[in-house]
Amino acid sequence: MSPKNFFSWRWAKLNASFFLGESLSRKPEKNLLSSLGEALSSLRLTIGLLIVLAVASIFGTVIPQNAAPEEYLRVYKVTTYKILHILGFLDMYRSWWFVFLLALLCVNLIACSVGRFRLTWRLLSRPRERLEDPEWKSLSPKKSLSLKGSPPDWVSPVRDGLSGRFRLPKTFEEDGTVHFFAEKGKLSRFGVYFVHLGVLIILCGALIGFFYGFRGNINLVEGETASRVMLRNRGQIPLPGFKLKLEQFAVSFYSTGAPKEFKSVVTLLEGDRNIRSESIRVNHPLSHKGLSFYQSSYGVAGVEKAVLAVQENKSGKEHLIETKMGVKTELPGGHFAFVLTRFIPDIQGLGPAFQIMSLEPNRPHENFFVLQNHPEMEDRRPGGYRFKVREIVPKYYSGLQVNKDPGVPLVWTGCILMVVGFYLAFFLSHRRVWVRLTNQGRDTLLEFAGSSHRNRIGFEQEFERMFQVLQEELLRPGRHSQEREEQA
Repeated sequence: MSPKNFFSWRWAKLNASFFLGESLSRKPEKNLLSSLGEALSSLRLTIGLLIVLAVASIFGTVIPQNAAPEEYLRVYKVTTYKILHILGFLDMYRSWWFVFLLALLCVNLIACSVGRFRLTWRLLSRPRERLEDPEWKSLSPKKSLSLKGSPPDWVSPVRDGLSGRFRLPKTFEEDGTVHFFAEKGKLSRFGVYFVHLGVLIILCGALIGFFYGFRGNINLVEGETASRVMLRNRGQIPLPGFKLKLEQFAVSFYSTGAPKEFKSVVTLLEGDRNIRSESIRVNHPLSHKGLSFYQSSYGVAGVEKAVLAVQENKSGKEHLIETKMGVKTELPGGHFAFVLTRFIPDIQGLGPAFQIMSLEPNRPHENFFVLQNHPEMEDRRPGGYRFKVREIVPKYYSGLQVNKDPGVPLVWTGCILMVVGFYLAFFLSHRRVWVRLTNQGRDTLLEFAGSSHRNRIGFEQEFERMFQVLQEELLRPGRHSQEREEQA
């Protein structure tokens, strides 16, 4: 290579190093597997996945999931509906890309945990029981004390002092120097792994619930029996080997008219055999064969009975009549009859109303509405009889929400592991102390040092108390020694 070409090549390399941030020294090339492992264990990947999942969950909360197409078309345009359907936002938690993100998060947590667990296990399985002089100098806090006599004379008192205040230490001698090592709180190093394992188990439980669980509804009136669950997307799922019969439904109200309590008494049937009868109330569900039945709603399904006041226009005589829907009712004397053919709980905001078919002799059958809250409207209607609604006894239906989530036990297990992990990580710390006794002529130098990977301020206070107790034990009357303490 000519000098000119050599300097041109060198100048191009310097420019690349400056503008691209690359070092002039060659780094060892990584193979594909190690590069992939490093990418999967990256903290940036974790943060990015959590942000994407959080944003996606917002969309999943705002957009109703698994609803019927008619419900979406009432809110969105056809084009918007098709786009949401293609992107999987209408059943987001079962979409391939959401499951892929969760799986990638699981792989990321496993990769992070495995790489870090090796270092943790090495630290705990092969602790540094003896420190070199440079390591002693770098430790903080540390203290020293000068004692009369040789190191073997102080082995037993130092061991007893550490055992009573901290933990029974390991003791060994090397080149005339006696070393002590003790540690507490090793489990705190595993706190993060408990948290990671809890998150993985919760995610697995959630995925099992998404794919193998469902949520639906059953609406029943008294005496009816259900064998299938209606899903939100208008699909149906049969109850697994049993039927549900509503024996009784009761609702009570406050003086303001707001519902106070509503409950259903149901019977579980397998064939013609009654399995058991239970009461279902709000926050008191019934569980059977992996299904949970919650009291979620109620509504008016019809009229149990009605009390009407029927007045004859000619005589002014009024009859108080109790009747039911679809039943022909005659006035006393048998010269007039009527049938309640339809009940509307609220007709155009004017309140409850009955559609009545009158069976008056010598006149064609007439259909008309009678409003409970507006009896004055009857005065305008032609005919020989006027109707007023005195009382309506409604027939309610009970709305039961049916849930199946086989992943719930896993979710609770993951939550317990996370609580254990948080306790280990935030309320415990791995604390280690080292003591060595060095011969200095006729005296012995005691050096005391410690380390904690968390809550250093609290450990320094504990270290100070340990040293004071140890010092008082070693220097109590009867032991001829002299003290020399120095703060590092």
